[in-house]
Amino acid sequence: MIDLHCHILPFVDDGARDAAMACEMAEHSLRSGVDVVVATPHCNIEYMPGNYRSRSYWEVFGLFKALLKQHHIPLTVLPGAELFAHGENLEQLLEEELVVTLNHSRYLLTEFDFLTSAEDMSAKLRLIRHKGYIPVVAHPERYKAIQETPEVAHRWFREGYILQVNKGSILGRLGEGAAHSATYLLRHGLAHVIASDAHHPYYRPTGFRSLTTALSRICSAEYAQLLLQTNPLHIISDKAVIPPDL
Repeated sequence: MIDLHCHILPFVDDGARDAAMACEMAEHSLRSGVDVVVATPHCNIEYMPGNYRSRSYWEVFGLFKALLKQHHIPLTVLPGAELFAHGENLEQLLEEELVVTLNHSRYLLTEFDFLTSAEDMSAKLRLIRHKGYIPVVAHPERYKAIQETPEVAHRWFREGYILQVNKGSILGRLGEGAAHSATYLLRHGLAHVIASDAHHPYYRPTGFRSLTTALSRICSAEYAQLLLQTNPLHIISDKAVIPPDL
């Protein structure tokens, strides 16, 4: 399986704090059924490294791949970032192509403050698409606007934005509101992808094996395959995603 959203790069954000933790996360991914991970450090958050498309990003990414090879950990790691979209510099970042997309594709993993209004998020998503990217909305089920007004998710789906649900939300580990909204998105066929959004080997771990029972209660095996393998593969291959056929 393929994990499109994982904070596995060490030293660069609130995910893996060092090389040992990053390697532990990688090994846990493999044990839990994931053999391809897109490294998506937080990008454009004030109190963290920028993680923009730059020489420093590629140096950290290259060193991590070398570390995995040195420790004989056969996890395939691909480049990416989770862009925090705020109004001060979003247009500049997009115009200057300073964002790291998912494996060099048109797909851009994008997050917002959890209390951002639906109107503000929608405006930023339109801007991202206007600049030639395909927005992948990170964990929409965690945003208050989606929890309170699910129709917003329907609108984003119709407009062609990719909706990425977190594993932890489905398992009830990220709050009741997120769990309820994640179930809603899955039962209405609005989710395109599930990802771990892992930050830690134990508290917010990588891997998908723990999802099997929970997903079987919510959606079909065919939809689960689309969420965990088919659509992630299409995204990292820069191909169109396949909408669910419920």
